[in-house]
This record gives sequence, structure tokens and C-alpha cells, in this order.
Amino acid sequence: MPVINIHKIDWFRILSDMSRSGYSLQDIAEELDVVASTLIGWKKGASPRHHTGEALIELWCRVNSKGRDELPKEKLVQKFIFHSASRACRHSEK
Repeated sequence: MPVINIHKIDWFRILSDMSRSGYSLQDIAEELDVVASTLIGWKKGASPRHHTGEALIELWCRVNSKGRDELPKEKLVQKFIFHSASRACRHSEK
């Protein structure tokens, strides 16, 4: 039975990487058009709204000269797949 790992973005590490690259929380907040206290929440485990998270990812990639595939992530869960994708597609076509 195949297993998939589900990951979530490690916002704490993204913000820490940005700080090591010379960006203050205030700099990042201004770039994203949010207040600095919002970033503190992300460092403590909250997640940004989709569009703001995408903007932060884009900024992180640019500042660190890295691609999205290199984003810091943490494994959230591991799930078993009971049905193959092809079988699921056949059922949805009926």
C-alpha cells in the first residue's frame, strides 16, 4: 500500500532565513503589506493567508536564490493510499 507524506511550510524557518539575509521583520512586513506583529504570529505557528504566503515564498526564493522545491517544510502527516489514482479516475468518469 503506497504512503504519501503531507508537508506544511515552515514559516518560522522562512522568516529566520530572511532575517539571516539582512531583512528585519519590519522590512518583510512592509514588503508584504502586513503589520510586523502578524509575522510574529507566523513565527509562533500561525499560517498566513494564501496570497500573503505566496508573496512571502516568492520573496524568500528571490532573496535566497532558491526554488520553491527548496522551501523549508515540516512533515505534517503520513497517509496510506488505499485506491490507486487510475481507479479513482475511472469512478469519477461514470
